[in-house]
Amino acid sequence: MTNMDQKTVAKLEERIEEAIAEIIVKMGLKKLPLLPARLTMHLMAKAAVTVYEVAVENNK
Repeated sequence: MTNMDQKTVAKLEERIEEAIAEIIVKMGLKKLPLLPARLTMHLMAKAAVTVYEVAVENNK
């Protein structure tokens, strides 16, 4: 796995989680079948950052 700075990883996870939450709230139940729990959105953000870290590693 990549050697990204943990502060950078944490900040990226935080910002992506905020973006996910904002989008899901804006779309709401009219478009989505479920409003996920905050923990689920946090895990979605962590997964996205992990995919990014793999992309960085594969680009080396």
